[in-house]
Amino acid sequence: MLQRVIYAAAVLLAVQLGVAAVLQVRSSSNLNAAPPEAPFASFDPAKISMVQISTGDGKKVTLTKNGKSWLLPDAYSAPADSGQVEDLLQKIAKAKLGLAVASTKEAAKRFKTADNEFERHVVFKEGDKAAVDFYLGNSAGLRQSYARLSGKDEVVSIPVSGFEAEAEADKWLDKGLGRLNRDELKKIELADFGLVRQDKDWKLDGVAEGEASKEELGKAVEKLTGLTAQGVLDPAKAEPLFKQAPAVQFTATKNDGGTVTYALAKQDDHYVLKSSASPLYLKIGTWQADELAKLKRASLLVKKEEQAPPAAQSAPAPAMAPKQQAPVPAAPPMQQQQPEAEKK
Repeated sequence: MLQRVIYAAAVLLAVQLGVAAVLQVRSSSNLNAAPPEAPFASFDPAKISMVQISTGDGKKVTLTKNGKSWLLPDAYSAPADSGQVEDLLQKIAKAKLGLAVASTKEAAKRFKTADNEFERHVVFKEGDKAAVDFYLGNSAGLRQSYARLSGKDEVVSIPVSGFEAEAEADKWLDKGLGRLNRDELKKIELADFGLVRQDKDWKLDGVAEGEASKEELGKAVEKLTGLTAQGVLDPAKAEPLFKQAPAVQFTATKNDGGTVTYALAKQDDHYVLKSSASPLYLKIGTWQADELAKLKRASLLVKKEEQAPPAAQSAPAPAMAPKQQAPVPAAPPMQQQQPEAEKK
């Protein structure tokens, strides 16, 4: 009997010691936990040389730094929107850890921040070393997402949306690759007409002052210099399109005398832009190319009904009729004198 009591007491003591150990570990963990105002990830954005973003369904994009610019090595080394990349780096650098919303593996899956179930897996590298490695999950509100650092259990909320960490190259492309700086141009020549810049105004070449619409000229220059790139296309598929006459072609002459020629060709539901100044083939929206195709010399001229009519010549005053003199009244007839004999 005594042995049973001793055995039971030993088991109870072991349980108590185990519980105490667990509480001690948890207490120690809480004491060592980072405060909410601590940074979500400690790194220097200026030292990051590569950004990798992937999705759970296999999409992936890589951005590499080249000097002060960012490139898309898997998209024919096209220039990325450097400002967009820097914005993401700065947002993560400024994000605070905050309070954890969960810390279990089941919760990580629920918030889409688990190692094998996530919305975005983002890695910032310094050379070959990963400086930041985290998972971006479901939306946590307006421009907020749940996130979890790789190797950590805590799921927190940071001020970055999934739209700011897309895993497609076109989403990071510099959309201004097809644009021209109109202040650096002095002439634009198309097949049907030419535009010449004089100071800040554009004129229709070979047309007298006032015969071309300033409003339509401004719109034409804006369309020609404001093409927006939507993506980068495979040269092997795009190059053959330019073996025939392009749908639209024009040449811009810069202030320093250099020239650049733009040619656009139709492909499926979009157009392809090829610039003589770049090896890239850019995807251009159909509506923009159609607007360029509509540009004609006649459409830039002032319509006849809009032209000011010539000043009307004053009609000669009607000749004055000669003034008629009033008729002179006839003198009254003189009475005849009666003879003296009749008077008597």
